[in-house]
Amino acid sequence: MNQRWILAGFVVAGVSLGLSFAVWRDWNRSLTSSLISLTALGSGVAITRFSSNRWQKLDGPRSRNAYRQPSSLSPINIPQPFLTPSEEDANAAIAIFWDYENVKISAQGLNAPLAETLMDYARSLGHPCRKTVYANWRRESDVVVKALYSLGFEPIHVSMGKPNSVDIKLTVDCLNAAYRHPYIQKFIVVTADKDFIPLVHALKAMEKQVIIIGRTDVVSEQLMLSADDFVSLEQLSKDVSNRIGIKIEGSPPSPISYQDAIDCLMEAISEARDQGKSTRFPILDRLMRASLQYRYQGVASIRKPDGSTFASFSKFVAAAEKDGKVQIQTVEGFKEVFLIEEDPLAESDFSPRLVRQMARNHWEIFIHQVKRAFQEGDPNHYLYGRFSILFKYVREAKKSGMLPLSNQSLQTALNQLVEVGVLIEQADGSFRLIENLEERRDDFLDRLSQP
Repeated sequence: MNQRWILAGFVVAGVSLGLSFAVWRDWNRSLTSSLISLTALGSGVAITRFSSNRWQKLDGPRSRNAYRQPSSLSPINIPQPFLTPSEEDANAAIAIFWDYENVKISAQGLNAPLAETLMDYARSLGHPCRKTVYANWRRESDVVVKALYSLGFEPIHVSMGKPNSVDIKLTVDCLNAAYRHPYIQKFIVVTADKDFIPLVHALKAMEKQVIIIGRTDVVSEQLMLSADDFVSLEQLSKDVSNRIGIKIEGSPPSPISYQDAIDCLMEAISEARDQGKSTRFPILDRLMRASLQYRYQGVASIRKPDGSTFASFSKFVAAAEKDGKVQIQTVEGFKEVFLIEEDPLAESDFSPRLVRQMARNHWEIFIHQVKRAFQEGDPNHYLYGRFSILFKYVREAKKSGMLPLSNQSLQTALNQLVEVGVLIEQADGSFRLIENLEERRDDFLDRLSQP
């Protein structure tokens, strides 16, 4: 194999390994991600070489050389008719990769409104030349599959026999597309799973623009920040004329008053708390865009009482602080926005007060709060036993100072309750407490408090 490809393989594997370990702190998962990157690179090289040889056999040396055009990303000469689109398509080509196991939709007949709106959004950015959606389709409705086919999506069946099967297949195909088709400059990845952060970084390292589409209530904050842009499904559900992301050249965004923007900002801060996200500027801007109540479409849509606009989002937040609506504090080097009544050192995930390891007494308080959520909740309510409600109750203990833990630690702790069997997942995605919890409490506490 060409020495440049071997060197590129080591670089890709090293970058992927480093980024993965920085995110997960798990060598096994990091090595898997690194192998995925190498597999994608190897597949791209093999396919490109096969295609090159195929052109040589079919057309002969002279004909093949007439079509060859060197690529700036590869030492291999790639046949122009096979990989190079028209100039117009090259400037607008978009690839969509959809993790359906993570982001599902509903359909009726051949109508799937959310998928249709997603396609409208993609077309507003350019020409969707590749549209693939991954899932174990044997478990999904035929109606959904037919609706996706009608929109031009290619449903890729992935067996769930191995962990993260969809993640691996989507990642390999996405990187392979990026290597094989360098003219595709925009990638839309529909997911909320932070396992795709190394994929986002790999695409950006290739100078691709990456847009994540997912649900704001479950999307990973790290995933949102790693991408070039994030568009929520809530946004896509809005009326087309009000939706962010669909930008018609020459058409300014619909205006929102300064007071409404302030209310939207405060709502976004509260929403960030409920979702366990930090309140850094980029996160708040994206949560404000996802609001169904307000018509916020970016800082350019805000109108001051005198009709003027703000030069940047930070200028808008500074004005809100000056008016006594919010407070801006820098905690451990990270600038965040807080409500006036909040204690920044109690709320911030970067607070030096926070502990990184849960002790036994922390787990006792944690389990007590989870029990409260079930005792005080309505079993007939659709949110009963949902992750978001359980998280809200454990966050109450954080706000009171009983659990000096970061939001990410609280979320991880809830997942640990599922792993050890304290919480049992139901068919509808909600959770229930194990029936004999009190009898096994000491055993669970021993297991959970082990370092």
